[in-house]
Parts: sequence; C-alpha cells; structure tokens
Amino acid sequence: MPETTPNLALPLLAAGQAQKHVTHNEALTGLDALVQLACRDKDLGAPPADPAEGDRYLVLSPSPTGAWAGLSGQIAQFQDGRWRGLVPKPGWLAWILDEDELYACTAAGWVGLRATLGQLQNLTRLGIGTTADAANPFAAKLNTALWTALTTAEGGTGDLRCTLNKQAAGNVLSLLFQSAFTGRAEIGLSGNDDLTIKVAPDAGGFREALRIDRASGRVDLKGPMPANLLGAPALRLTQDLATDGSLLAGGLTMQATGAGLSWTLAGLAGTAGTAGATAGFPGGLAIFVKPADGTRPGTLREVARFGPDGNLGLGSSAPLATRLGVAGIIAHTADNTWSLGTPTLRASVIYAGTGAISTSDAREKTPVAPLSEAEIAAARALAGEIGTFRFREALARKGDEARRHVGLTVQRAVAILADEGLDPFAYGFVCRDSWPAVAPREAVAARDAEIGADGTVIVPAVAAQDAAPGREAGERYGFRMDQLLLFLARGFEARLAALEAAAGP
Repeated sequence: MPETTPNLALPLLAAGQAQKHVTHNEALTGLDALVQLACRDKDLGAPPADPAEGDRYLVLSPSPTGAWAGLSGQIAQFQDGRWRGLVPKPGWLAWILDEDELYACTAAGWVGLRATLGQLQNLTRLGIGTTADAANPFAAKLNTALWTALTTAEGGTGDLRCTLNKQAAGNVLSLLFQSAFTGRAEIGLSGNDDLTIKVAPDAGGFREALRIDRASGRVDLKGPMPANLLGAPALRLTQDLATDGSLLAGGLTMQATGAGLSWTLAGLAGTAGTAGATAGFPGGLAIFVKPADGTRPGTLREVARFGPDGNLGLGSSAPLATRLGVAGIIAHTADNTWSLGTPTLRASVIYAGTGAISTSDAREKTPVAPLSEAEIAAARALAGEIGTFRFREALARKGDEARRHVGLTVQRAVAILADEGLDPFAYGFVCRDSWPAVAPREAVAARDAEIGADGTVIVPAVAAQDAAPGREAGERYGFRMDQLLLFLARGFEARLAALEAAAGP
C-alpha cells in the first residue's frame, strides 16, 4: 500500500499505526495549503522577513536563498514556524494575490493565464458583457472600445486597417446605426459597390442621402448618379430645374414638400437666371430666399451676391463698382454698443444725402446748463484758431494739388481750455484714442510633423503663415465736430451780445 496520495502527495494512515492524529493533521495541513491555492507573490528570491502562519509563495526564482534554497518552482508554505516546499504537478492553478492574475503549472513551468490564452482559434460564438447567439455570434455590451495599431517598436508597421468584405456586388456590406434597436442610419455598400449613406425616420424605410460613384468618385447629395457626364465635377449639388420660376439654374437648394408638390425655399448658386437662362447675371456666388408671400411657387429673392471681382452686394444682384453694396438699412445688432471703424482703420470719406443724426432727446439728458465764463472765453479763443491747413499724407501724394481744409487742431483746443482752467478731456468734443504696439511677424513656412519610430509625434506640424509688418504704439486726436461747432457758436453769440450791448439800443 502506498504511503501518500498520487496527486497531492498527502500522507495516508496505515493499519495499526500509532499516533494517527499526526499523519491526519499533516494531510489536513497539506489540503489547507493546496486547495484554493492563493499565493501572495511570485517574484521573491528569498523569504519575507515577517511571514504569517499559512502564507504561501510561488517561488519562480531559479536560485532562491535562505530557507527557500532548493525550492525553485515549488510552492513555499509557512507552517508551524518553518518553511516547507510543495512540489506542483502540471494542471495545478495558483492565484497570485499581488497581481490579481491566475497562473497554471505546465510541463515547462508556471505560466500566466493570459499567456495560455494567446491564441483563440475557430470560435463559433463570443460574447463580451452579454450573450452571443446564432443571429449575433459576436456580441459586445460596453461603453467604450479601442483599436490601436501595433507600433514599429513592437514589431508592427504602425498602421491600422480594418477590412470588411462581402461576397459579391449584389450583397450588402454596411455599418448600421440604431437607436433603441431601430435602424436610423447606414453607411456602406448596399446592394452595389457605390458608397452610400442612408437615413431613416422614426417610421418608414431608409432614404439615401449621399452616394459616391465608385468609378468616377463623384458625389451626389440627392440620389443615384446619372450616366457619366463629360467634365462632371467631383462634387455635384442638387440642381433646381427652375420649374417654379426661380432664379436658380444650378447650385444648392433647400426645398420643402407637401401635398405631392415640392418648392424651393432658399438656394446657393454659382450662376443664375430665369427659366434656365443666364442673361443679366454674369456670375459670382448668389444666395436666394423665398419671400414670405404665402405662395409656394414664385421667384426667389436674391439677398446677397459675391461678384466675380470679389465685390459683395446685399439685397442687390446688380453689378457692383464697390466692394460692398447694400440695398437696405445697415444696423448693428445692439443699440449704442459698437463703433463704425477704429482709430487705426478709418474711413476716408463718408458720403451722405443729409447729415448724421445724434441723440438729442431731453428725456435722455440732464438739464442743459449754461456755459461758464471760462468756457465762453475758451470758445471765443478757439474761434480765433480757425484757419486753413493741408494733410501731410495728401501733400506727399499730390504735392501742390493737395486741397486746403478749414479747421483747427485738437492740441490747440486742449491748450486753450487748460489756460482757462478747464479739463479738456471732460468735454465730449475733444477725443484722444491710443493703441498698443503690435510686434511684426515673420513669414512661417509650412512644415510636416516629425513622427518617431513608434508612431508618436515628436515635432507637431506647422501651418504656413504670412508675414505681418506690425505696428508701433500711437495715439490720435480728433473732434466731435458737431459739438465743437456748437461750442464755438456759443462763443460767437456771447461776442455778438457784447457788441450789441456796447452799441446801445
């Protein structure tokens, strides 16, 4: 009769054996060590300094030291104040606590479970987080997923290409997007080899929204491509055939449908005309809208046109001689918030049929206070500063042909007001604007990104950038001319009143 069990080598009781409890307890100790085997670590080469009773370690060091000497490949158990080795057999499993990893004993030694699962071949079903079935032999229920390329450092190419294949052109190869397990969109090769994008409403079948012709590469935003056309563009927008009298002969249109009819609501076109003609419309990019006249058919109204010379017309399709032409009111979207122009970007000339209107509503002002004696004296003195001058920039361009202007300078007005003990910048007709310096910028050539051997970006790509001259810090003085003239008028009135008083009745 053997003295130990064949698998775990546990001691057996012999007939008539004295002190059977010793052998029995030794067998129980072995069972306690080997059943549900969980080892604290597998990477130590010597026993820990302060082990606890029953601790087990998988000794994988080829030359362990101390009390573990000679236990390489075995399970070291601390029991009754000493270490003992348990020789494993192929098929034993050990859970390594510090790694949360399962290891298996093989004829070649201990290996991790991940290594034993390095290859899975010819699986018929695989479910991740859910149950796969005959209709869905691969099923996954998760919130995120990652596919990443094998880098060159790992022996790969750094590329990642996912290949999907169908048997023949008449079959379907697609990605189907669902909401609550109901199809809403589909991208792929649906019954042919053209790439299509389809969408579906809450009820009803799929509608084709985009098709890319496999032979020509043309894109159709409406439906199947027609026969090949000579010189057809890479992208062809849906065309309005002008059956409703619209101005669009081709381009992008926004349409509505109802009661079996369709009509154009808005459009974007490169060329336009009436009933397919182009007379009167030399080209450019035009934006059209349907007037809210209560009828579905009817002529579209052009709201903007970019002319062939880069001019922009708003509300007008007539050829433009200016960069911006507007047939309508120009207004800011917020009241009394923004300026028209800046101190460094001024208009040269403003043409108007009448003068500018400034707010002068008594309900929006404090009561009008009379000018003080000092203010009247300053107004009279300012009137004496009025003379003629020419702009230096105009002299540089035109020489003696530069025109003469009538006025005075803000610097003299500031000095005169200050001489009268007044704060010049407390008055709205004295303006001073300043701006900070802007450093010049050199041109930057475009540069591709530098990619490392492992596919990571070492130096990012740089986009091309034009040079900019920069700008020095500066300031510019100006008048609110309407207020200055009223200030001068009060001085004239005081001077006139004084003359009348001196002349007598």
